[in-house]
Amino acid sequence: MNLNFVLNDYVLIWNLLFNASISSNIQSFKQKLWKNYRHSYNDLYKEEEHILKDPKNYIPDDDTIFDMVKNSDIYQEIRSETEKYRLELLHTWDSLKKDLNKNLKEILKFDIKLYHVLVVDKKLDVIGMTIPKSRRVNTITWGNKSDSNNYTLAVINIINHIVRKELVTYQSEYKDIVDAIIELAIDNELTSRTLKRSVYLSGDSSLKYLKRQLYPYFLMYLGYSKEEILNRMLEDKIIFELDKYTFERQLATVDLKTFIDFCIKNQKHILKIKELEII
Repeated sequence: MNLNFVLNDYVLIWNLLFNASISSNIQSFKQKLWKNYRHSYNDLYKEEEHILKDPKNYIPDDDTIFDMVKNSDIYQEIRSETEKYRLELLHTWDSLKKDLNKNLKEILKFDIKLYHVLVVDKKLDVIGMTIPKSRRVNTITWGNKSDSNNYTLAVINIINHIVRKELVTYQSEYKDIVDAIIELAIDNELTSRTLKRSVYLSGDSSLKYLKRQLYPYFLMYLGYSKEEILNRMLEDKIIFELDKYTFERQLATVDLKTFIDFCIKNQKHILKIKELEII
């Protein structure tokens, strides 16, 4: 996987204009623009898809609103803050990408190529909004309020949403199973490896029970032996009776998509096991 963190003026301006206002000054500025250039402002709303198809080469038919925003002091301040945010994400990715890619290769077992991460002001809280494929690469728009708390977790969160996009049309009728497996793979396994401590008890509480049922098979998928699984149970504080499970050795040879297939095909067997207990 490779991530390219981009600040694109058209993407940032569109999100400032059509998402919730991030300050009273922005709200006043938007109201003034709408009052004085109502027709252009309204027309601009429909431009989102055209911008996102190819942000780098986008040329507006009417640049009135864009120019007004670009030339404003308030936008220059927001742009500067967004650029600092972009650099934080970029520097974190650069420092982690070697280990992240090694671990992703072992966890996903399929390749994800280049993604453009279109960075917007974090106060906009645009988290993992997926957009149409550009002419060359995949893209995702990103601006998360909580990212500055931990940029390592921010990058992993971006990866999570990219994996979700890669699987968005994959067995969509089994969304809960897919969501649980992605959480096991990225939020739990990848994060645990990156932070060098188990975080398997964290995640979406609504998926907790489902994840516990899938967990033994996920360890088989990762290629752990029976002895190693016993150690992982203690490390992750998730206990189950291993002897009650058929050891599915073939899972270690497949990728995450095929593992999802296995879980969906065998869900009646997997999801009926209820003798699981978290320490």
